Amino acid sequence: MRQILSTLLLLSAPILSQATYAGTALPLYDAEYRTKVSGIRITLTRSLTEEQGHYHLQQSGKAFLVKLKEESHFTIDGDQILGEHFHYQLSGVTKRQREVHYDPSAGIIRSLRKKTWTEHPWSADVLDRLSQQEQMRLLLIRAEAPPERMALKVVDGPNIKLKRFELVEQATLDTLAGTLRTVQYRLLHDDPEERSSDTWLAIDHSFLMVRTEHEERGSKTVVEISQAVIDGMPLSPDTASQN
Repeated sequence: MRQILSTLLLLSAPILSQATYAGTALPLYDAEYRTKVSGIRITLTRSLTEEQGHYHLQQSGKAFLVKLKEESHFTIDGDQILGEHFHYQLSGVTKRQREVHYDPSAGIIRSLRKKTWTEHPWSADVLDRLSQQEQMRLLLIRAEAPPERMALKVVDGPNIKLKRFELVEQATLDTLAGTLRTVQYRLLHDDPEERSSDTWLAIDHSFLMVRTEHEERGSKTVVEISQAVIDGMPLSPDTASQN
């Protein structure tokens, strides 16, 4: 059961030329990801929608008697995502709930974890567990070249953690959706010998996340994209995948 929960949470655990994107600051999408736990295939879905400048990022997954639903609401100001509300619900045999409320007028951020609310001073650069991945996309879209390092502040209950990502390489990657040109980032852990977390984002598809790998205590979990529609266009690989 612990491995199943870790897999459902993994998605919310993130260049050769600069592209220009029309419409919204962040290209919208519907995507489907696949992973396996104990040989059982699990499908995860994610979507980003927008209405009058307000973005809604949602992802969900189901495995056995556990169901995950996670939502983030935010706006965008320049290169920065501004959080509005985050909600995370794990239901079934295991129940968990997390929330984040952003109140700039009152100057506070309220975060719920383990049934306890914590207040933090409001700051424009504090993200939630889900929106941090769209912030990474936004920075890459706006950058002339992929930064060597990125640092994102993420609130989770009583803590605001500074997550540091390091550029690994740009390379082609075989996925269930085909072969894609990607940029790979690694989350810097305090104990890299014990844990590793890597994220691949598609260069030619507005830096949509296409693969994550998390390894801990000798166990590796891989989440990989299987299909997507980005700004109304199906994800088109450079080369057909043999997966």
